[in-house]
Amino acid sequence: MQQLLLTAALLAGLFLAGCSSNPNAIEPRDLERYEKVYKSDRLWRSGAGKGIDEQALALEPAVAGNRIYAGDVDGRVYAFSRERGKRQWKVKTGERLSGGLAAAYGLVVFGTRDGQVVALDAENGEEKWRTQLSSEVLASPAVASGRVIAQTLDGRVSSLSLEGGDIEWTYETTVPVLTLRGSASPLALGDRVYVAFASGKVAALDVSTGVPVWERRVAEPQGRSELDRMVDIDGNLIVEGGGVFAATFQGKLAVMEEESGRIFWDRDMSTAHRIASHDGVLFIADEVGKIHAVDQRSGSALWVNDMLYGRKLIGMVVHKGLVVTGDYKGYLHWIDPAQGKIVARRRADWDGFAGPLLVRDDVLYVLSADGKLSAFDILPRKKAAE
Repeated sequence: MQQLLLTAALLAGLFLAGCSSNPNAIEPRDLERYEKVYKSDRLWRSGAGKGIDEQALALEPAVAGNRIYAGDVDGRVYAFSRERGKRQWKVKTGERLSGGLAAAYGLVVFGTRDGQVVALDAENGEEKWRTQLSSEVLASPAVASGRVIAQTLDGRVSSLSLEGGDIEWTYETTVPVLTLRGSASPLALGDRVYVAFASGKVAALDVSTGVPVWERRVAEPQGRSELDRMVDIDGNLIVEGGGVFAATFQGKLAVMEEESGRIFWDRDMSTAHRIASHDGVLFIADEVGKIHAVDQRSGSALWVNDMLYGRKLIGMVVHKGLVVTGDYKGYLHWIDPAQGKIVARRRADWDGFAGPLLVRDDVLYVLSADGKLSAFDILPRKKAAE
């Protein structure tokens, strides 16, 4: 099973690899000049271990209070002050991290290659508990509604108690034999937790019991081969304005009614990356590096930017009213959400990124593939010069 998952990830990557021996390869577009409307400012940079060490991982940092937490592939976990990036503590957990971190309720939580969920004390890094689950945990757990919710690669979602990590309930669904190597993180809001799977299905579960409120398939597998039929949801779910928004690989971008799961609209889209939302517009970086702006209410396309075509984008976030993505060469690109034009660019690191970008309180946090954690601000050029 694990080998099949890795193979799928490698095959999917061939479509973006700039390799002349592959007839399906996409040559990455060279960066073009643009009007520099904004100026980026690196607030600080700190070392956070080994990074992903060329592994197919997404090690997203986590923020809680005045600290940011990051981990590396070898199981080291770090806490830094958000103000200056000064290291507060470091622990060697003895486990190989397989996904990003989550932090809340005084805990820092992560999943491992061996299918464990580990909780550390957010103040000093001391281990509080660890719980064995059924398979690898590739996505950041959710720490919300007084519990830890983790999703494993085999299609199971488990709720764990905050105090000792006891399993309170488990929800199971069938996943395809062949999938991309990744998972969407659970999203806990109020009395529900929203989860998405490699089968293209989204479910809203009662957060106390795990009982489904509704289940809906966003995209149906198409084609004869297992590779053609992959419709993984590996990015994220967005819940706002009464809708649940999801995008699949080789499938659809869709919005479901929050209460019933009924699909309002869908449109063809292929992405395995994080999508973003701002002022009623969705922003999606697709599998070939085009960035799309889509109206939330109608699903209509507002603009498409192909200036980053083939550059293996890592997904979208919103930073101080701009949408931001990163590419395989370690560049950050800030984009005007109204016009789709690039307005700022900065090379954050030469080695690319270890996982999704993170924004908290108007600060952009970036973890590079070689383990450098940075914080960025963005300012209009006139104000930056004053």
